[in-house]
Amino acid sequence: MTKAGLHISVDEDDDVTVRTCCRWWRDRFFTLEKLKRRFPIISWLPKYSLQDLKGDLIAGLSVAFTIIPQGLALAVLAGLPAQYGLYTSFIGCFIYALLGSCKDVAVGPTSILAILIAPYVALGGVTYAVMLSLLTGCLMLILGILNLGFIVEFISFPVISSFSSAAAITITVSQLKGFFGMHYKGSRFFPTIRAFFTNLSTINYWDMSLGILCILFLVPLQMYKDKRFFKKDCSSCGKKLLNYIWAMLVTGRNAIVVLVCAMVAALTLSHHIFTLTGKIALGLPPFQVPQFEIHNNQTDKDFTAVFGDLVTGVTVLSMVGLMETVAVAKAFTSSKKFDATQEMIASGVINIMGSFFGAFPATGSFSRSAVNHSSGVRTPLGGVVTGALVILALLTLAPFFEYIPQTALCSIIIAAVLPLIRFDDLVLVWKSNKVDVIPYFATFIASLLIGLEYGICVGVIVSLFILLYQMARPKVNVSTRMTPTGEDFLYVKPDRSVFFPSVEYLKVKINKALPSDRESICIISVVIDGEHMFRTDSTFAVGIKNMVDDFKSNGLQTIFYNLRKPLLRALETTVNIKPKEFLHSTSEEEVYSFIRNHALNTSIEESSEQNHNRSPAARYWMSQSFEAK
Repeated sequence: MTKAGLHISVDEDDDVTVRTCCRWWRDRFFTLEKLKRRFPIISWLPKYSLQDLKGDLIAGLSVAFTIIPQGLALAVLAGLPAQYGLYTSFIGCFIYALLGSCKDVAVGPTSILAILIAPYVALGGVTYAVMLSLLTGCLMLILGILNLGFIVEFISFPVISSFSSAAAITITVSQLKGFFGMHYKGSRFFPTIRAFFTNLSTINYWDMSLGILCILFLVPLQMYKDKRFFKKDCSSCGKKLLNYIWAMLVTGRNAIVVLVCAMVAALTLSHHIFTLTGKIALGLPPFQVPQFEIHNNQTDKDFTAVFGDLVTGVTVLSMVGLMETVAVAKAFTSSKKFDATQEMIASGVINIMGSFFGAFPATGSFSRSAVNHSSGVRTPLGGVVTGALVILALLTLAPFFEYIPQTALCSIIIAAVLPLIRFDDLVLVWKSNKVDVIPYFATFIASLLIGLEYGICVGVIVSLFILLYQMARPKVNVSTRMTPTGEDFLYVKPDRSVFFPSVEYLKVKINKALPSDRESICIISVVIDGEHMFRTDSTFAVGIKNMVDDFKSNGLQTIFYNLRKPLLRALETTVNIKPKEFLHSTSEEEVYSFIRNHALNTSIEESSEQNHNRSPAARYWMSQSFEAK
């Protein structure tokens, strides 16, 4: 088109728009700084050294000794074939090396996530476990991209502590069947307890004896894992050797249990005295798209039905998974190097990609991250070493795994979750804030009665109700004060920002503080101190205007003192209070002046009203008397 001698074609306009959009996307998402944040490997890989390689090899080997037996045990805990624990263990190691921001975090299956997916596995088998991984990963990724990770902060400490204790107890109870070599069905806490005592006659005493020996070996090593016989810098070779042996025992305790128990089971195989894990598929899982539907002889469900079954689990698994990952990363990384958003994105991608390899939901593990840290890991490449060793185990050791007694795997799980039972936290909660005991017990009882996935939801809801109640009931200091010239006024000072649920409460507090005997103490002004009120909302502003109008109709003047700019803007513009009706000051002298003027005006009005109520003759003689004076 042509305008004032300027010729611009539509195609040129479109080309400019496309170039502008591309430039915006490049500057917004594809700068070197952004790429380094989204792919931290770009920052540390160019500086990688032989010393880093040595530390990563040692740490990767140490974590592999832990994750292989734990992975087998956690798959059994989730109700899946044991090899699925190893499928979940290796894929996250490689992806986290690319996307992870914390070198110490060891990603893989955890006991809490495993017990959370167990009811869904009982409902839909491997298909549901893999779909949980995919959907959970998608939700985690969305939360990370949108910077919505703050949602996890609504899970309070009492809820986390209570949920962890309830989960540990539930996990322990669920492992009693394998620990004692019994055979019964039960997924929830109380039905499992009932089934256990009903089937006491089926206990396999060989399994029980071996399990007890495993617990006696694992628990002391778990309790004293940070113990050292001698100082780290001791000069004696013998002392150094003892420290080294102890460190190896602590790090490889799970692998030792699996190895020894498998050897015992193999030697006694002809007697069939132990309940074994059974055959495990040899080789890597095939790369395939997860099944979005279930079609077999027993059930026929489309994706809508599958999603309906899994939606609660996806939400809870996402929250718990992010909570675990962020907590682990915070525990081992300084705040300057920790990127919560990146950890969420990494967790999302790990679970999405894991679903294509038959993995169930994974997250950062406290126990394995502690092993990683104590082993001197230097970079996230230590996870690649761990992942490679897990793959090697899948390719070569699968025939050996079938000789592992189930009681050995159950012992590993029980020993791992016992430290999660922290009833001493209840004492801390009670001493800190007695109200927090309510969400603590609500979470604990609901988790045992109706399931862990619902228990944490109940705890969060109760915590939010308490939070909202506290917002609606701020602490308000109300006192009667006097100006230097002798006028009484009511001084009101909230201890925090006040929002719309608090307006009526504030009004009630002020009305209760007004003296019932207005003859003895005459209060005609209310001063609201906004020193601690940093922000508000429009509904609160409207409520304040209505309160001011109510007070005015009763002869009370409202004065605002020390309000901050956001509140001033809300009260001056949002509700359009007239300047003469909106009294605000930042100095005590001006406040006293407002009170004094209002007292004088009120006195004149009362005098005028009394004079108006007199008869004409009385007013005439009073005026004559005044003139005579």
